[in-house]
Amino acid sequence: MSVIYKNLPGPVGECLKPASLATTATVPVSPTTSLVFTTGHIGLDLESGELVRDSLSAEFDAIFNCLDAALKNAGVTKGLGQAYKLVGYLVSSDCESVMQQVFQRKFPGHTPTWANVVVKEIVVPGMSAEVSAEAVIFND
Repeated sequence: MSVIYKNLPGPVGECLKPASLATTATVPVSPTTSLVFTTGHIGLDLESGELVRDSLSAEFDAIFNCLDAALKNAGVTKGLGQAYKLVGYLVSSDCESVMQQVFQRKFPGHTPTWANVVVKEIVVPGMSAEVSAEAVIFND
């Protein structure tokens, strides 16, 4: 068994390649089970790769779209709706309620574990958050 690294096809995955970073790492833990870890995602438009800065809500929508696509690309059938853990890095505690509202709108009733940390800034200037996710794949 070995770790499988993947990048999203398209501009979001291309952003990570120059830094030799993967979008996801799939770690087999048994013959039937693998854990999937995402890199931290900022608000990038999946189609263009451009930063989404229209509103805080739009930025979180883009973050969750990227995480969902990354998990599905790694074989997590329900994508972010199957994640068991999220970690958010927010530039302000005021971002948390907007983030939670967007998540519940996109994935109603899903209640993963979640940790949020307020940080001074995100590496990409002007971004309000970066979020990573973990999910599990059960192969019958």
